[in-house]
Amino acid sequence: MTAPVIVWIAASRAEVPADRATAIASAHAAIARQDYAAAIALLESARAAQPQDPEILRLLGSAYAYSQRYPEAIATLTRAEALAPGDLDIKASLARAYLWSGDHAAARREVAAIRASDPDNADARQIDAQIESAAAAPRPGRLGVAIAESPSRVDLAGGGDRTWSTTTLSVFGKVAPGTTLSLQAEREDRQIAIDTRLEARIDQRFGGGLSGHVAIAGTPNADFRERFGIAAGIEARLTSRLTLLADVRHADYGDATATAFEPGFRFTLPPAGTSLTARMINLWDESGTHRTGVTGRLDKEFAGGVTLYAGAATYPDTEAGVTRQVDAGFAGGAFPLSTRVTLRAGVDYERRRASYTRKGASLGLQFKF
Repeated sequence: MTAPVIVWIAASRAEVPADRATAIASAHAAIARQDYAAAIALLESARAAQPQDPEILRLLGSAYAYSQRYPEAIATLTRAEALAPGDLDIKASLARAYLWSGDHAAARREVAAIRASDPDNADARQIDAQIESAAAAPRPGRLGVAIAESPSRVDLAGGGDRTWSTTTLSVFGKVAPGTTLSLQAEREDRQIAIDTRLEARIDQRFGGGLSGHVAIAGTPNADFRERFGIAAGIEARLTSRLTLLADVRHADYGDATATAFEPGFRFTLPPAGTSLTARMINLWDESGTHRTGVTGRLDKEFAGGVTLYAGAATYPDTEAGVTRQVDAGFAGGAFPLSTRVTLRAGVDYERRRASYTRKGASLGLQFKF
C-alpha cells in the first residue's frame, strides 16, 4: 500500500464523527441485551444526522426486524442496499427481515445475490437453512376462532347476590394485506335477563406506524346492553417508544345515548417487550353531562410468546341507559400452547357505584388455522 493511500484512509477515518461511533457501539450493546427500543431510538437519531450512512441504516433495519416492525425494516434495509449494493452484510440483514416477515421468496432472492458474490458465505448457508426450516414448520393460517367463558359473582348494592356468566365466540381472519376482519357474538346471562351482543370489526395497518379500526355492534331485543353502537380508533407511532391512541364510540340504548372519546398513549419501557398504556376517558352521558375517567395498563412479553398484563381504572360507564362511575382492576395473560393454540386467562374486579360489585374470571382458547 502506498503512503498517499494510507494517508487518505487515515484522513477518512479521522473524519468519522465520534458521536456516530458511539451511537453504533451503544446500539450494538442494546441489541445484544435485546433492548431493541433503545437501539431504535439511538439509531433513528443517528439516521437523522446522517441519512445516507449504510451502516446506520443496516443496524436500524435490523433493530426494526428484531422488534417485528417488518415493513419499516425492509424499507430501511432496501435503502441501505441501494447505497451500498456490494455490502453482503446488508443483503444478509435484508434476507433475514424478509424471512421473519414470511416472504420466503424474497429472502431466497437475497441469499442468491449473496452467493453470486461469495459462494461459500456463512450467512447465506445459515439463512438458507432457516428458510427451509420455516417452510417445513406448521404455520398458523389466515383464519382463527376464539371462545371464552367468564363467570362472575355479583353483590347488589341493595342486598343479595347473583352469579352472572358471559360466553364469547369470535371468528377472525386476514381478508387483505394488513386488513383483518373479526366477527364476535357475546352472550351475557344475568339470570333475570340475557343479552346477546353482535359485533363486526375491521382492523387496518396503513404502514409507517399508523393503524386503525372501525366496528359496529348491535343487541337484538336488548335489556341492558346497547341496541346499536359504532366505534373507531387509530394508533400512530411517533417514535420507537411512543404511540398515540385515540378512540371514539357511540351507543344507543333506545331512550338514551352515550358518546365517549378516549385519547391516550402507549409507551415502550425497558427491558424489551414491556409497555405502559394510559387513556383518558371522556363520556357524554344520557343527559349530555360530560364525565371523565382514566385507565392504565402494563403489559410484559416473555420468552416463548407468553404475555402478562395488569391494570386499573376509574371511569364513567353507561349500562341500560344509566351512567355510573366504575372502579376496576384486572390482570391476566396469554399462554401459547402451540403455534396454533393460545390459552387466555384473567381475573377482574368492578365496583359500579350505587349499583353492584362484581368479581369475575375468564378462561378461553384461541385457535389459528
